Amino acid sequence: MAIYEFEGNRPEISVSAYIHPTASIIGNVLIGDQCFIGPGAVIRADYGKVCLGSGCAIEDNCIIHSEPGSIVIMENDIIVGHGAIVHGPCLIKSNVIIGMGSIISTGCEIGSYGFLAAGSILLPGQHIPERTMAAGNPALPKKPLDEKLLYYSEKAPALYRELSGRYLKGLKLISP
Repeated sequence: MAIYEFEGNRPEISVSAYIHPTASIIGNVLIGDQCFIGPGAVIRADYGKVCLGSGCAIEDNCIIHSEPGSIVIMENDIIVGHGAIVHGPCLIKSNVIIGMGSIISTGCEIGSYGFLAAGSILLPGQHIPERTMAAGNPALPKKPLDEKLLYYSEKAPALYRELSGRYLKGLKLISP
């Protein structure tokens, strides 16, 4: 895995977090317990800071970055789907699901149990209320989360918490 100190800022990564060998973690990054950082993910905190709470899953080829002097705050048990981009400053509250290929721009906030549908774009400064599904370009609130999506928002992060431990113990390179 590529973990870089940048201008004296060294990532702080929990020993129970899994970082894939092809992921890049740069600078002022904090990664909490049982996080899962997938292949090709880039978390770059050379200007601002990036803080991931416990149980966050940053799937394959995601990008997280923050503007100068700002911060990306991702609370606990958040899933960022494959290929999504999160650009801070922004606040993502607990148990949020960010769909594959979505883009979150500067100054955005997603409330707890928010759900951003795949391919959606949050324009600068947009806010998605808690327990709400948003979709589109620009993403707009569509409906309150139903019981099925609330259940998913609780169970899916638990699966990634477990997966981080499985990867720490069971991933083995068999061919360079």
